[in-house]
Amino acid sequence: MEHKDYDWPWGEMDTVPIDNELNTLLRLNPEFPFAVSFDNLSSYKNRLVNWHKQGSIEMSVVTEGIVTVNLLNHQEQIKAGEGFVIFPGVLHSISGNEMQCPAKYQTMFFDPCLLTGFRGSYFEKQYYNPEIINRNGFFHLSLADGLLRSWENELRDIFLDNYWGDAYLQCQIQQKLQRMWIDLWDNLIAVQNKGFYRTDDSRLFKIIDFIQKNYQKKFVLDELCVCVNLSRSACCRYFKKMMHMSVSDYLNEYRLSQALFLLHNTDQSITEIAVRSGFSTTSYFISRFKEKMMATPLEYKMKNKCK
Repeated sequence: MEHKDYDWPWGEMDTVPIDNELNTLLRLNPEFPFAVSFDNLSSYKNRLVNWHKQGSIEMSVVTEGIVTVNLLNHQEQIKAGEGFVIFPGVLHSISGNEMQCPAKYQTMFFDPCLLTGFRGSYFEKQYYNPEIINRNGFFHLSLADGLLRSWENELRDIFLDNYWGDAYLQCQIQQKLQRMWIDLWDNLIAVQNKGFYRTDDSRLFKIIDFIQKNYQKKFVLDELCVCVNLSRSACCRYFKKMMHMSVSDYLNEYRLSQALFLLHNTDQSITEIAVRSGFSTTSYFISRFKEKMMATPLEYKMKNKCK
């Protein structure tokens, strides 16, 4: 199924658009590859920012409640007043803890070139060493670190400035990002050698690739197990450990994401969309869709047509 890129500025969304390899389709403006977003997990389906990876650095601060960052083989809870940094290429999702509790956070996305400048620069050699960057893909900015408190003015300016189209403000933002990054590097990145958050994900992506290539037909777990050379129990345990959800849950999530794409981009009937999305019957598709989206596919389609 074809996917399209979404250029900055991005509109409101209830899921992150991704390609078949879970790379985000959200693109930064190449003229100044930087963006900010203010997210409330209540606006996302099931209070979950779906699994994805991006080509930019993501630096976030939780402003209300608690969010959980789900990484391969690891989960980290981030409280209000704390933050986190996710490096390019790290597969992750973000979720809220309890349905009744608000969970809000603000994020800046920026291309590493805003830090390093030209390739081979002193800054790149000193503060963006690939060997260290590739060792740890995630950092929790806790209250104990004191970094967020020391960046209070910088963060306020970055999140409040209307920087677009203003070369002076863009230059100021770049300088602030570099100062913050040097602090982050000296106090956290270069001194931690945990290596918790980078893991060999080749087998996992083989499973995901199999699901995405076979979601339209009746799914047979044994065929997947043969493909990845694992027993049924080992395959299910491995996937659950890495993704924090079962194979069947991921399959249904993926089928629903394809159905949403078809609802947004085609005039096909609900029955046709059910078949193309891999659901065995239209009634089962409607049931699963309503359970997730709190509306039937037809209600959802009509509502979005009116927007």
